[in-house]
Amino acid sequence: MREDSNQIQQSKILPRNKIPPQYRWDIDSLYKKEEEWQEDCLKVEELLAKLPIVRPNFTQDANSLLIVLKLRDEISELLQKIYTYAHMRKDENNNNSLYQSLFNKASALLAKVEESLSFIKPGVLSLKYCTLKKWIRENSQIKVYQHYLEDICRRKDHVLSGDSEQIIARSGEFAQVFEYVFELLSYADLRFPKFKDEKGENITLSHGNFTTLLRRKNRRFRQKVYQKYFKEYRQHSNTYAALLAGNIKKDHFYSSVRNYEDCLTSALFKDNIPVKVYGNLIDTVHQNIGLLHEYISLKCDYLHLDKLAMYDMYVPLIEENLTFSYPRAQTVLLESLKPLGENYLAIVQKGLEERWVDVYENQGKTSGAYSTGSYRSKPFILMNYQDTMEDVYTLAHEFGHSVHSYLAHEAQPFIYSDVSIFLAEIASTTNEVLLTSYLLENMKDESEKIISVNHFLEQFRTTFFRQVMFAEFELLLHQAQANGVALTADFLCQKYAELNRFYYGENVIIDREISMEWARIPHFFYNYYVYQYATGFAVATALSRQIIQEGTAKVKKYLEFLKAGSSDYPFVLLKKIGIDPTVPNYLEEALSIFSELLQELQKI
Repeated sequence: MREDSNQIQQSKILPRNKIPPQYRWDIDSLYKKEEEWQEDCLKVEELLAKLPIVRPNFTQDANSLLIVLKLRDEISELLQKIYTYAHMRKDENNNNSLYQSLFNKASALLAKVEESLSFIKPGVLSLKYCTLKKWIRENSQIKVYQHYLEDICRRKDHVLSGDSEQIIARSGEFAQVFEYVFELLSYADLRFPKFKDEKGENITLSHGNFTTLLRRKNRRFRQKVYQKYFKEYRQHSNTYAALLAGNIKKDHFYSSVRNYEDCLTSALFKDNIPVKVYGNLIDTVHQNIGLLHEYISLKCDYLHLDKLAMYDMYVPLIEENLTFSYPRAQTVLLESLKPLGENYLAIVQKGLEERWVDVYENQGKTSGAYSTGSYRSKPFILMNYQDTMEDVYTLAHEFGHSVHSYLAHEAQPFIYSDVSIFLAEIASTTNEVLLTSYLLENMKDESEKIISVNHFLEQFRTTFFRQVMFAEFELLLHQAQANGVALTADFLCQKYAELNRFYYGENVIIDREISMEWARIPHFFYNYYVYQYATGFAVATALSRQIIQEGTAKVKKYLEFLKAGSSDYPFVLLKKIGIDPTVPNYLEEALSIFSELLQELQKI
């Protein structure tokens, strides 16, 4: 196993068929043949054909409503499996035209399903609330849908007439075009150069190895990598700006026609999250930005630099000889998650053994990492593993998502099996904090301790401070759009550079290249998504400390929280485990822990 891992870690990016099967996710467990996938697409069409029969009178009595709700679940569950498979295939190799066609078909089917089911919410809202409550009280099967139905009623002011909802649903397919073209441009069409590194070895620059190469010791080489990478983005700056501007206009259109005050209100309303949570996040970071500046100053001292360039940001404070082969990463992962108990560990072990993870980069593969899956399938994890400590953290993070999904799918009916992103990032980041705690305890050498402490500080910089900067940038763009400002490439670059200057302070050189970084961030297409990384990180920091200190009792509550899925609003579920995100206390606690570790690093 270790030999395979070492063979794969070459400077050359391999075609997918050269990656050993044990390092590829078990996508055949979804569909063994494409024909099976096509058959399920036909099944969805057949189920959709039943809707015109049951639609006309579905609100006349409890049983008629129940028939439609169950049919909705059957269609949606099957579609989820279809879409997951197509998306995974596309991400395996974005250059494969067959996989692109599968994804296009799945996206079209998704839009058709959303249109076909769009009558449900207006229909439910046409009922008198007292009638709906009576049906819920008297029919045990409808009672399962109580939270779902009451949430529809909460959205009454933002749900349109049946015909209008159908028109909105029809727009779903082309509404995805901006993100889809962004992905094609970024992962299929960008052509990064090949060049020689400081040792004379050939390097193929890619999304997957970019930050790894920026950790190299040779500063001129880092600068070369950095400039070549962003040069490719700069050549497409107007296209990226047009895509992002179009996506933001789309979000404004939807929030406007649904009678929301703005896109932020619309995005947070879904999970019943007060808008002040977003404002508290940015304000609290602004009030404590000196901590990040202090950390940057310490990095300058360690690296013997007057100021950091952005290509210095990922360089280790001291020379790191730490490598984590994938087998070693699995061992560290299991050891670090022991505080979560045997049941949790058994699920992680199951995932490692049953090929949930697509481990290594290959030609055409989507960069980064994520967790996915469908209701009755295994969870799946996309990785681009490079043998670094960062990759171990990413693996822990994605297993947090996957175990959360696994437990929610096991405990909840389909209607509540999805997990709110606001909650999902808590589960993933809790794993990261537990990993940090484990590494700090088990790395006794002074240099290893520096590496471990700094890694957590870097996680804090990238997962908290940087995501808040992204969140502020996103807010700024939406405000500009609302005020009629054209979101040109020059405008985006200018504003992004200004934010970097504020967040990183006077000890970092804000160059022309970093002003283009917005173009490589896919999350800007997700409508106020990234702030949840920061809130999740802060909540997880507090929660992890409680798990370690309180032990079994806290773990039991935590596992119940994971099993709850979306059966209630995020704040309700969080309050059950002692966290209240409506006040900034949890942010201040997280920042105090950052300060403590910063002081510890200064003492070493």
